[in-house]
Amino acid sequence: MNNGRTLRRRLAEADATIAALVSGEIDAVVDSRSRSPVLLAMAQQALRESEARYRSIVETSNEGIFTVALDATLTFANRRIADLLGYTPADLIGRSLLELLPAHAYERAMLRISSLDHDVDGASEVTILKKDGTELHVELKSSVVRDEHGKHVGMLAMMTDRTRRRQAEEALRKIEAQLIVSDRMASVGTLAAGVAHEINNPLAAVTANLAFIAEHCRCGGALSPTADGCEVSGQPSMQDAIKDAREAAERVRIIVRDLMIFSRARPDELIGAVDVHRVLDSTVRMAWNEIRHRAQLVRNYGSVPLVSASEARLGQVMLNLLVNAAQALPEGHAEHHAISLSTWFDRDRQRVMVEIRDTGVGISPEHINRIFDPFFTTKDVGLGTGLGLAICQRIVTDLDGELTVRSELGTGTTFSVSLPIATMPSVVKPLPVPANERGARARILIVDDEELIVRSLVRTLGGEHDVVGVTAAREALALLEAGDRFDVILCDIMMPEMTGVDLYGELMRMAPDQAHRMMFLTGGAFTPSTQAFLAESSNLQLEKPYAPIQLRDAVQLVLRDGRSPANPSPEC
Repeated sequence: MNNGRTLRRRLAEADATIAALVSGEIDAVVDSRSRSPVLLAMAQQALRESEARYRSIVETSNEGIFTVALDATLTFANRRIADLLGYTPADLIGRSLLELLPAHAYERAMLRISSLDHDVDGASEVTILKKDGTELHVELKSSVVRDEHGKHVGMLAMMTDRTRRRQAEEALRKIEAQLIVSDRMASVGTLAAGVAHEINNPLAAVTANLAFIAEHCRCGGALSPTADGCEVSGQPSMQDAIKDAREAAERVRIIVRDLMIFSRARPDELIGAVDVHRVLDSTVRMAWNEIRHRAQLVRNYGSVPLVSASEARLGQVMLNLLVNAAQALPEGHAEHHAISLSTWFDRDRQRVMVEIRDTGVGISPEHINRIFDPFFTTKDVGLGTGLGLAICQRIVTDLDGELTVRSELGTGTTFSVSLPIATMPSVVKPLPVPANERGARARILIVDDEELIVRSLVRTLGGEHDVVGVTAAREALALLEAGDRFDVILCDIMMPEMTGVDLYGELMRMAPDQAHRMMFLTGGAFTPSTQAFLAESSNLQLEKPYAPIQLRDAVQLVLRDGRSPANPSPEC
C-alpha cells in the first residue's frame, strides 16, 4: 500500500515538474549525481531536431518563403525565392522588399505589410523584379507575424511562380482575339458577293452619268447658269446628271465605311461610346443581299443612350445574328417572313436592349442549350463552322453584356443582347464654320501619294488659299527644313517610304508648331500602330471621301483654333 502511495506521489511530482518546466516556472531539472541539467538538455535536443525538420521543409519547398519587418526589410528568405530572383538568401536578408517591386506597387505593398486584419490573406497576383531587371509574375499569400506578446511585427509570405501560366494565358488571349478577327473576316468574306453587288450598282450610275457629262462636253455643249444650277443648252439637265452621280457616289462611300468598320483587324479594339443604331444600320447594309430575298425587314428602334463597346466587335455580333436569322428562312418567300430589329432602354437595369427576331422554323429543345457551344451547328455542311455564336457570346460577355436566346419550333427565334450604357461623354464635334465667316487667304500644304487627290484638293482650295501640293512626305519635310511655313498641312496617313505619322514625328522634333497644324486625311489605317496613333492624336482627322464643304470647314477649324496665318498672302 505504501509503495502504491509512493509511486502515485512521485508520478504527481514528475507531472508537476514537467508542467513547471514547460510553463517556465523552473529552468531545468538537475541530476543529483552529475549535477547536470538532464531535462533541459533533452528539451534543447528536441528543439534542435524540430527546428531542423522545419528548416528542411522551408528550404526544400517549391514555394518562395520570406518574412519582412514592418519597415519592409527582409528578415528571412528561403533558397527557392533566392533562386527565382537570381540572388542568394544572404543577399536578400536586410534588403528592402520595395527594391524588388515596380514603383507603382510600393504603396500597396506597405499597406499589405502594415495591415492588422489579414492574419490569413487571400492569394493575389503581383509582379516581382528579378536581379537582372526582368519581371516575374507570382501568386502571393501572406499572413501576419506576431511576437510572443501578440504584437504585430511583420509579414510572412509564400510566393509561387506563375510566369509560365501568365504567358500561357496571354498566348491563349491572343489566339482568342485572332480567332474573333478571323471570324469577322470570314463573315465579311461570305458576304463579299452581295457587297460587290451593292457597290457595283451605284458605281454603274456614277460611270454612266460621268460619261453623259463628258460626251456633251466633247460635243461642245455650253454650261449656262440657271436657277437650279448649270445645264447644257438644249440638252437634258446637266444638274440632274451631277446630282445622280453624287448620290450614287455617296452610296458607295457609305458601303466602304461599313466595310471599314467590319474589317478592322486589331484584336484589341478600344472600348468607347457607340451608337447601337448606327451599328445595326451598317450591319443591315452589309447583309442586305442575304436578307432581301428571304424576309421583310422591320425596324423598331427606341430612344436609347450610347453603349460602351467596340464598334467593330459589336458589329460582328450583330452581323452574325442577322445572317443567322436570314439563313433560318427559305429563299424566294420574302413576303411571308420577317426579320425584326428592336431596341429599347431598360431603365431599371440601366441597359440597352437589342433584339433580333426571325419567323423561321425555330430551334429544337434538344439543341437550344448547345447553340453557344464551340463547333456546334445545325447548318448544312459548308454553311457554318459552329464558332459564330460561341464567339458572339464571348464578345458580349467581354463587353460586360449578356446574350440570350429563346425559340419555339414553327414560330421563330429571338436573340437578345443586353449592353451597358456608355459612362464616358461622347466627343462633341465643333460646329462647322459658315461660309460667310471664312477668313483671309492662308498657306496650305497638301501631302498625299495619290496625285489625283492632290490635284483635286488644289482645285477645291486654290480659289480661297495659296496651296502647295506634294506627293511624298519627304518632299514636304524638305520644304519645311528649308524654312517654309504653312498655316494648315493636309496630310495622308498611309504613304510609302515615309508615312504621315513619320512626318508628324519629325515635325514634333524640329517644328512643333507645324506638327500642331497638321490635319490627317485617311482612307483607312491598316496597321495597329497607325490606328493607335489616330486614336490618341488630338489633331483633326478627316476620312476619305469627303465633300468639298467638309474639307473647307475643317481647314477653317484649324485656322480658327487660336492661330493667325504663318505667312499670309495679300488679298486678290
